[in-house]
Amino acid sequence: MVKLENLGFSYALKGKALPVLKGIDAVFERSSITAIVGQSGCGKTSLLRIIAGLSAPTSGNILVDGEEGGRIREKTSIIFQNYGLLPWASVQANAELGLRARRVPAAERAARVNPILSELELSEFARLYPARLSGGMQQRVAVARALASDSDLLLMDEPFSSLDAITRESLQETLLETQRRHGTTIILVTHSIEEAAYLADTVYILEGKNPSTLSARFDTNRRAGGLTAGPDSIASAKKVPGIPKPSGMPEYYRESNQYFGNVAALRQLFSESATSAAGTAPAAEIARPSSPGLVRLLIKILAAGLAVTLLWAALSHILGKPFLPSPLRAWERFIAKIFDGTLLLHIGASLRRIFFALAMAGPPAWALGLLSGRVGAADAVASPLVYLLHPLPKVAFLPILMLFFGLGDASKIALMGLVVFGQLFVGARDSAKAIPSSLMDTVRSLGGARIGLLRCAILPATLPSLLSSLRISLGTTIAVLFLSETFASMDGLGWYIMDSWSRVDYPDMYAAIIALSLVGLALYLALDAIEAVALRWRETD
Repeated sequence: MVKLENLGFSYALKGKALPVLKGIDAVFERSSITAIVGQSGCGKTSLLRIIAGLSAPTSGNILVDGEEGGRIREKTSIIFQNYGLLPWASVQANAELGLRARRVPAAERAARVNPILSELELSEFARLYPARLSGGMQQRVAVARALASDSDLLLMDEPFSSLDAITRESLQETLLETQRRHGTTIILVTHSIEEAAYLADTVYILEGKNPSTLSARFDTNRRAGGLTAGPDSIASAKKVPGIPKPSGMPEYYRESNQYFGNVAALRQLFSESATSAAGTAPAAEIARPSSPGLVRLLIKILAAGLAVTLLWAALSHILGKPFLPSPLRAWERFIAKIFDGTLLLHIGASLRRIFFALAMAGPPAWALGLLSGRVGAADAVASPLVYLLHPLPKVAFLPILMLFFGLGDASKIALMGLVVFGQLFVGARDSAKAIPSSLMDTVRSLGGARIGLLRCAILPATLPSLLSSLRISLGTTIAVLFLSETFASMDGLGWYIMDSWSRVDYPDMYAAIIALSLVGLALYLALDAIEAVALRWRETD
């Protein structure tokens, strides 16, 4: 199905070519399993990425069905070492990813995916997110995604390396059963000789000589003695009800002389190969903060509010000053002004300005930040401008904005928009740069183009950072709102606080302060509720 001819590959490092692979010749037959064995750092993953079409070789040819170049991406799915599951997508959505990237209708997606989930015993977990799945279940989801995408070629990058021995053997059996049913061609990268001897029909050893070369082809004895011959190959190697085991054949292939002979031969070949390439350290995982439940959060807020009220009452009693009335008087005035509509009018005016500022500045800031995070040319233009203006105190622009937009809402909304824009831009840009390449490669390998990458990977990956930036921006926006409403305004909580102060009506002033605090609290709680729904994929229990 796939043939490599004199393939070479180099990385560009500080303007120089760092050779990784050289003179790679290999043939991968249709409906077979081929293993590529080598130590860490010898270029196994680089070779797999080239076959998948995710990296371009620097020399040589790739033939797919005898045609140079071939339609490799449309035929291929890849399972990375960490399975490449999208953490914000359910089991069902992950399995449908390749179909969604090609805009297959929802009904057709379900019709194609549901039987595969049932076959791999994942149907009852279809609504769960990867964070709640074991490593073995995540691997099965990755296999389901590849099968649902109608992939002729399945590439697997050490998919069993992080699993315990029992789970690994169970999933190896599942892979063989599934491959037999679907006839998928599999290329498996591994550093385990035993795994290659058990799973593969053909084995190549990648010799780490910097650049690495590929050994001669080694055909295992899995086909010998009827052990893996014919359509019932796996059934004949295992005890399957209704299918008699040939006389003298071991119960499992792992117990056969053929298997141990394969292991011994491969060990000899592996020990003779040059393995000078140094291993690379695995990347550290980023810890995900867990958000408290809404009920617990409300309890903590009420406790904090009670503590502030008690302190306020104590200070009011000790000082005995008219500018610090008791909290009871302030709350009585707050309730009275709510019922007569006075505070509701000013709350509405303040909320209107906040929402307009977020609506007008938020989406452009996020879009420009994503563009700068993924496109170097856009980052080179936009980032210096934002960094130049972002540290400046935004309040200093209010007189200029009032000259441009007048004394009404427009100047106040523009001022708050400046605050939101810079913070959301920086958050979106930095989070877009930090998207793991494995997630992007997963979507690319399943046929996702620019729109597919944006919809399936970039937007959901940067959403947590967007919400965090928005939470920070809200606090700054409310502070700027208060100051902007003290200039040429006749409504809004900022104006009402200062008006009460000028009238020496301190209970009124504190009532408005309470209202402003509750507005901010309501916005934060609303944002937490949105985050709880939008980021529920982060929950592990």
